[in-house]
Amino acid sequence: MRRTLALTALLLVAAVAAALVIAGCGGEAEDESGATQDRPESVTAYQAVQYTEAAADKWQKKNWVVQVRDGDPDGVTREGKAKIWEVYYFSPRPEVNSRMLVIYNRGNVWPNTPGRSRGGEEGQEVYRKNEPKSFRVDSGEACTVALRNGGGDYMDAHPDGRVSVALRCRADYDAIKQEMPAPKYKWIWTVTYSSPDPAAPRLEVYVDGMNADFISKEEKQTSY
Repeated sequence: MRRTLALTALLLVAAVAAALVIAGCGGEAEDESGATQDRPESVTAYQAVQYTEAAADKWQKKNWVVQVRDGDPDGVTREGKAKIWEVYYFSPRPEVNSRMLVIYNRGNVWPNTPGRSRGGEEGQEVYRKNEPKSFRVDSGEACTVALRNGGGDYMDAHPDGRVSVALRCRADYDAIKQEMPAPKYKWIWTVTYSSPDPAAPRLEVYVDGMNADFISKEEKQTSY
């Protein structure tokens, strides 16, 4: 009798375990860092925003993007893709700690602890009063425009060059009292070409984040 009961219990445990395994196969695997099996390693800026916005919504339901920049040590590809993106969100609701950084890193989504907005209390008011419309130009299109307007020549002259990108809204400049490369624009992409050669200048190409117009370009001496 005892042997029969023990065998029955063992079979029941095995059946439950098998059911759990089968149920798990049908869902999305996720670990503590927010990694999922179906997120690609490299994405564009717009895709990074899509993947990180759930974390921002969990923090504060009312929020908006104020800055996006790549953090990939290898830079971005010609298609504007990178393995690491930093997406900065602002929410008007918190009295303090109204800015949140969410990082996309090779399929992982890492929300950081909320912090103070750039520019302190005055900067926070600037962000509150100047919610930007969503940007329309993705990093791939910005890189294409920059390549046609000086970036291609730079890479020809510096085959080991690296490309990095940053997208900022008008409020992100105004909050820290920094002059925009072209004040009339709502969003500006800065596509930066740099070389490991310390004697080589870096090239910054500015692209409109709403309609992909080429704005201007500027060479700057690299400082280390």
